[in-house]
Amino acid sequence: MATLTGFTRLFNFATNTCIRRILPATTYKQYYPALKLWEVEVAAYRTRYKLPWFKEPPSYQEEVPEVDEEKEKAAADVLSEVNKQIATNSTGRLFAIIYLCGTQFKVTESDIITVEGQWPPQPGDKLTLEKVLLVGSTDFTLIGRPLLNRELVSVDATVVQKTLSHTITRFRMKRRKQYRRLTFYRVHRTMLRINAININGDVDKKKEVEGLDRIY
Repeated sequence: MATLTGFTRLFNFATNTCIRRILPATTYKQYYPALKLWEVEVAAYRTRYKLPWFKEPPSYQEEVPEVDEEKEKAAADVLSEVNKQIATNSTGRLFAIIYLCGTQFKVTESDIITVEGQWPPQPGDKLTLEKVLLVGSTDFTLIGRPLLNRELVSVDATVVQKTLSHTITRFRMKRRKQYRRLTFYRVHRTMLRINAININGDVDKKKEVEGLDRIY
């Protein structure tokens, strides 16, 4: 029985091989559908069906804005007027927003600001504050992203005094724990006087070191 079964399998294999070589693939599959089970399917990625109400994904290409001659002319006129005011020193009283020791200050000329905490500069030292976020006047405002170029805008200041703050009381208590603590401390403070806010050169002129300046 085993010999007969083996002979039958061998005969079927030889017959199928001959039929494959003689008949075309379409006729072979049509007349012998059961032999499809012997074919090994290759795994592949399933194509994703897109629902009709889903929008097409956007193309992440940069869109080039259209050139508007009227807007460009208006912008050029504004820039020329700002540069003219800076050149003739007719901007009026400037104000600036600076970033100093983790705090933002809105300052103008002759202002005095107080910086809390230990700070190395000593009284009489002259400083140039380069972290300027914004500079404004009555007619225009220069906004940094996030900082203005230090070659364009700078704020000059002088250290006036280094002192301690008033005595601050700190009281801590925990209910029903017989825990009470009372401490007193004073904070180091440095007083700065703003001497001048300077805008150097034209606003629309790119400096050579723009984008390469170090931020401390």
